[in-house]
Amino acid sequence: MESQWIFNLLLVLQFVMLIAVSIWAFRLSKRVAQMKRHHTEVEASQKKHVQVLASGSIGMGRRLVAIEKKLNLAVEKQSEILSKEGGVSYNRAMELLEMGATIDDLVSKCGLIRAEAELISLLKQESKRNSDYH
Repeated sequence: MESQWIFNLLLVLQFVMLIAVSIWAFRLSKRVAQMKRHHTEVEASQKKHVQVLASGSIGMGRRLVAIEKKLNLAVEKQSEILSKEGGVSYNRAMELLEMGATIDDLVSKCGLIRAEAELISLLKQESKRNSDYH
């Protein structure tokens, strides 16, 4: 009888341990499922952030390309203008001013408009003043 009692006690202990392990496994599976959901949410959030950054980078790249094209056009136009204005030489005008030329001389000999000639004359005078002070 005593062996029957010990056997029943062991059987009950095994049953209790089985229930405890089952409860622990159930809680663990809930925790794993919760962690999977959290991981999925974090991954989706990170994907959205990457998409936003990628689209922003693409947009900035397109704008940069457009600005670069505009800059290249401006440089080409400037080169065309400078090559068309081959007769206009600001360096020549400065040289003539150093030799004592007047604004009218600059207009006639360098092909400058009067306002350009006056501006170059003023710049030359200012340059002289600054060099005299130093």
